[in-house]
Parts: sequence; C-alpha cells; structure tokens
Amino acid sequence: MKLLRAALLALTGPALAQDLPPLQRGDLVFQTSGSSQSTAILQATGSPYTHVGILDFDASGAPVVLEAIATTRATPLEDWIDRGQGRDLAIYRLEGLTDPDARRVTQAARRQFGKPYDPWFHASDTALYCSELVRIAFQDGLGLTLGRTDRLGDLNLGSDAALALIQDRWPTHPACDKGQAADAQDCLTRILEEPIVTPRAVAEDARLTLVHSTY
Repeated sequence: MKLLRAALLALTGPALAQDLPPLQRGDLVFQTSGSSQSTAILQATGSPYTHVGILDFDASGAPVVLEAIATTRATPLEDWIDRGQGRDLAIYRLEGLTDPDARRVTQAARRQFGKPYDPWFHASDTALYCSELVRIAFQDGLGLTLGRTDRLGDLNLGSDAALALIQDRWPTHPACDKGQAADAQDCLTRILEEPIVTPRAVAEDARLTLVHSTY
C-alpha cells in the first residue's frame, strides 16, 4: 500500500497527509468532493471548494476530519484526502486560535455526531451539511459566526447540474414538503429565500489564513 501511494504521488503530485505542514486542531480543510452534487455546488458558488471539515486528532494523536457527510462523524485525514478529486486540499486557520479554544470548537462539532446529512441545505437542528457543521462548531464553541450567510437565490443556479439537483430534491424539501407549497414554482420561490453558508463563504472569511493548498 505504501508503494502504491508513493507511485500515485509521483504521478499526480497532490500531497498525502504525511506531506502536509504541521497541522493544528481547529484547522479547516477544504476539497472538491467526489459526491454526485459536487459539480452543482462548484458551479453555484464559483469555487472548487465543495466540501469542508474541521481538523482534530484521535486518541492516538492521528489527524481526523470532523465532517457532515452521510452522518456527522470523524474521518481519518488520509481517507478524507483520498476521497477528494485529485486528492487536492486547502487548509485554512483562524488567526490567534489557541488550543483550548480549538478544543471547544471540536467538542462542539463532536456533539453533532450521528446526525444525518442535509441534502436540502436547510437550516435545521436535525440534519447538517458540511459548512453548516463548521458554522455551528465555531458558534457554539467560541460564539464566533464564521463565514457569511448567503441567500440561496443569490448563487448561480442556472447551470444544468444545479437545476437538476433542485429538480430532484424539491418535492421533499422541508420548505415545501407536506403540502406547504402549492406547486413546483411555489416551492422554488421558497427555496430561493433559504439562507445558506457555503464552503466558499467560509474560506473567504477575512479572519482565516490560507496555510497550505495543492490547488
């Protein structure tokens, strides 16, 4: 396996976990995910960052990523890198974040473990999407609102991928489900008013510093 990883690195260039600069608890890691919705998010936000998680360490000291995917959980950093397109990643750090404060952030994120993924990007206490987990962790841990809140309708939703994603998911959207919307157009109007925090919006927070990138 080590030989295979070395061969892949020689051929493609993106870093493996052991090639990264010193990591700190509370770092934010961004990637272009390999999920089916990644293209829609990329085109809607104009950013290659379609997934984000929070860096932490397990009991043995190995780096893990706290993330909202199928369920909110910790993923070994090496596995997280392998899952991204091209194994590219970017690491951002909150200026002045101390380890005690970082622990408050990661503890707040871990309290969300087990919650399912939110495919509608709808503000909720019961299901989460990736950048929403980041927002909650820093808000609950430090009282810090990280990343701007956009209106879904302000994103670029005109691409085929974005339109297909909305069309596929609108019938079960919490804003439209159970007869709340009269029809698809009424549902779309409701959806466009939904607040959302995107990976791009988090990365563009002026308090964050880019410390590493393979993009």
